[in-house]
Amino acid sequence: MMRGIGLPLLGLVAFAAAFGLLAGMRAVPPSETEIILEAAARYVAETGGAATDCAGRPAPVPGVRLVVTCGEAWAMAVDDWGRPVDLPDMGPGT
Repeated sequence: MMRGIGLPLLGLVAFAAAFGLLAGMRAVPPSETEIILEAAARYVAETGGAATDCAGRPAPVPGVRLVVTCGEAWAMAVDDWGRPVDLPDMGPGT
């Protein structure tokens, strides 16, 4: 009798564990390093510059995780998930 219930129950538990692991892995935001590397790759593709010209810094603006600057005139603000964020021009120093 236990074999008739145990095997399907074991399969259901294994499926739930796999689904939970997959869902949990997708809920982890990218690290700062991953964000900077992705922005640097975009910079290289757009301008042909070197990826070593890029650096990231925390942003004091709500909703922005990092500002990645490359070279002298290229910058990109990104949110917690690494998506680009459009910011209005707030003047010098921001």
